[in-house]
Amino acid sequence: MSGTKTTTSGGESKGRERPRLGIYGLTGCAGDQLLLIHTEDHLLDIFEAFDVRSFVMASSNPVEEELDVAIVEGSVSTEEQREHLLEIRKRAKILVAAGNCATAGGVQAMYAKDGSFAERMRRVYGDDVKFVTEPIEGSPLDEFVTVDYYLPGCPISQSQVLALLSRLLHGEQPEPYPHPVCHECKLRENRCLLLDKKFCLGPVTLGGCGAACPSNGVGCTGCWGPNPDGNFEEHFKLLQSFGMSKDEIIRRVRNYGGHKILQYIKDLE
Repeated sequence: MSGTKTTTSGGESKGRERPRLGIYGLTGCAGDQLLLIHTEDHLLDIFEAFDVRSFVMASSNPVEEELDVAIVEGSVSTEEQREHLLEIRKRAKILVAAGNCATAGGVQAMYAKDGSFAERMRRVYGDDVKFVTEPIEGSPLDEFVTVDYYLPGCPISQSQVLALLSRLLHGEQPEPYPHPVCHECKLRENRCLLLDKKFCLGPVTLGGCGAACPSNGVGCTGCWGPNPDGNFEEHFKLLQSFGMSKDEIIRRVRNYGGHKILQYIKDLE
């Protein structure tokens, strides 16, 4: 990785080049960027280890140039954002999708690819509205570009993003996090909410949140996105045995599933 050399307080070069890092936001709540800002104990370490060239939430002077790593949060919801993402991809050696919106499309993609986008736009904005940039259906980054690494979450986990940055800094492959929320729930010795016939998507949702919701008596809503190893068919049958309709289950599983959930429920709808 290329970048500027780190220096001591006296300005003497240490001879190690810092990787160039850019952090960007598209359509979303900016929660993933805020999480990085709020890593108070580690923020200065990040800025010391990386040559942060663009991060508008931390600096009003972005430099748009070649990058070793680009972290992008938010879904692509306009043509302008699509073009910006393509431009970032051209400049970045490694592109990381950060957060549910970037990895799955976010809540704005809960009706992804159902053919209703144009009608929903018309109902909300009317027929004669003019947009500054052409809106498109909210989509995850990998609908348009190759994504090298994924950081799921709503927002992302501090421990996961720091682990990813540390691995990239040392030229290593970041570790995937394939375990479900159920795994983390058991580690916290919680009573399974499903035993009490409460709605929970823990078995089919990627872990990383530390089972935050189930640990407080609230069923998992799936905001870390679908777990590829989840048995969706059997879990749907279990939830239906609680008295829930299949339509209601699909509606709730699509809240955060976006585009990614479609491959798992295509035979269940």
